[in-house]
Amino acid sequence: MLERDLYEPVYNYLELGFRDRLKPARGDLRHITAITANTGGNATGIWSKPDLCIISLSRQKYGLSWQIDLHGFEVKPQGACSVQSVHEALNHTSLVNFTHLVWHVGDWNESRADCSTILSRCSHYGVGLITFGAPSDLTSYVLHLPARRHDPSPDAFDEFVETRLSQEDRTKLLSWITELRR
Repeated sequence: MLERDLYEPVYNYLELGFRDRLKPARGDLRHITAITANTGGNATGIWSKPDLCIISLSRQKYGLSWQIDLHGFEVKPQGACSVQSVHEALNHTSLVNFTHLVWHVGDWNESRADCSTILSRCSHYGVGLITFGAPSDLTSYVLHLPARRHDPSPDAFDEFVETRLSQEDRTKLLSWITELRR
């Protein structure tokens, strides 16, 4: 399978599986999931943007304010994941709060050299690691390592939203922000 063929199944996993990890136990979550691999922004260079993203707005039940977070996801097909892939995902921390490497690997085994090396590098840099065996089987997705928080500049965050999300998603996000500022 080509990388671009994995975007839709990974999108489905993010919508139906991953987003529940973002919701506070006793709070609210609003989110937008988007495939961003072929959208605007800086398209020069191989490490220019995540393939997918989730923007989440969350609030604890008794919290006073909402938190906005941007998660980026770098997708790699079988046979195409390496330490370079970890660095590619790491580069996205200039744009997103949390970056994840999503690897299609049919036979994950942490004792295998490639799996161990990828896991070690992700852990070192705070890159989340998600693997899956069957793209359309949501039960095959495994979060091996959660991503650590990074803090891109507010201008980089805005630039990402402005250039990589559809007009419809930007309008929805802006309406939520306007509503929640009251």
